[in-house]
Amino acid sequence: MKKWKTFLSLIMMVILISGCVQQPGSSGTASGSTDQNSEETIVLKLSSALSTQNGWWAGYFKPWMEKVEEKTNGRVKFEHYANQELIPVNEELQALKNGTIDIAAPLWPLYDPQRFPLSEVTMLPLLHSDTMLATKAYAELVKSDTELADGKSFNQLEYQSKGLKVFATPTTEQYVISTKDYPFESVSDFKQVSLRSPSRVHEIFAKNVGINTISMPSADMFDAINRGAFNGSFFSIADWTGYGMQDVFNYTLEGINLGHYTGMWAMTEEKWNSLPKDIQQIMEETSYEQVLEGAQLWMDRSDENRAYAKDKGAVFETIDALEPEAKELLVKGVEDTWFQWIDQTEKNGQPGKEMAKLWRDLIVEQGGTVPEAIMELE
Repeated sequence: MKKWKTFLSLIMMVILISGCVQQPGSSGTASGSTDQNSEETIVLKLSSALSTQNGWWAGYFKPWMEKVEEKTNGRVKFEHYANQELIPVNEELQALKNGTIDIAAPLWPLYDPQRFPLSEVTMLPLLHSDTMLATKAYAELVKSDTELADGKSFNQLEYQSKGLKVFATPTTEQYVISTKDYPFESVSDFKQVSLRSPSRVHEIFAKNVGINTISMPSADMFDAINRGAFNGSFFSIADWTGYGMQDVFNYTLEGINLGHYTGMWAMTEEKWNSLPKDIQQIMEETSYEQVLEGAQLWMDRSDENRAYAKDKGAVFETIDALEPEAKELLVKGVEDTWFQWIDQTEKNGQPGKEMAKLWRDLIVEQGGTVPEAIMELE
């Protein structure tokens, strides 16, 4: 009798335990499940330091979210924050890692050159480029499997090694020199000017030319230049309206393209791998579709800002209008910047030369041009 009671007790325990174990496909399925038939909504928290008027937000991140929600039939929803509402600029990487956010929109590798030293390559000055060709080159760079060092590609060295899944965002329009009430003509004009510098590459170029620089976030630029803290900035015309600079800059020097600023759509690989495969495919395909539409928005904004500024009396000149010595100074500054960036990057143990050659080739393939000395790099 005792044995029979013990047997019955064991059966009851098994039944109770089985009832507590959740079966696949039940209502408690986690949002990171790979079950493609799950009806549970996946909510992703996205944070951006961008204003909602910024071209990256309006041309890439916002429409990307809308298209992903539509293509997934509502299986994916975004809880999004802009204007540094949730995370301050340059703290996105830590927020990704501690789970405060799921997506950084964007991650700013150029603000963190110690951690992302190769991403600066897009800021190297060019003789000719535009937003569309640079964006296409950048998208190819992020997807490239070309080995740079230790059998690893750009993406593997810069992002996968840090546990990140990234997509290319549109590049900004090419950077030019824009000032308030400060035209250029001679070499001495460059020696006396003070410009805001947004990256280390611009610092190298400025030093080669003799330009004095000041570093500050772009969000602080409007108030500072109106206080007379500096004369102008390395900046893209398309981005003026994001910071109110269309009513400030009244002189712009073009004819050399002083790099394309870039950012990254970023998520931790752990979070990315938790998403269903079909969701991953939709998100990635939509990104590479939207990146070109975002580039076109930058180009349209550039045309609008240029027309607006000209109506207010702003002057746009090319380096051909400079005295010959001044033009020569700038062109030589472009070449020297490439070589110095390569040397500095190599000294820090990074494949600077291979990185520069890869970016050069991608830019040229898309129709851009670089100095002859850079073409001859082997």
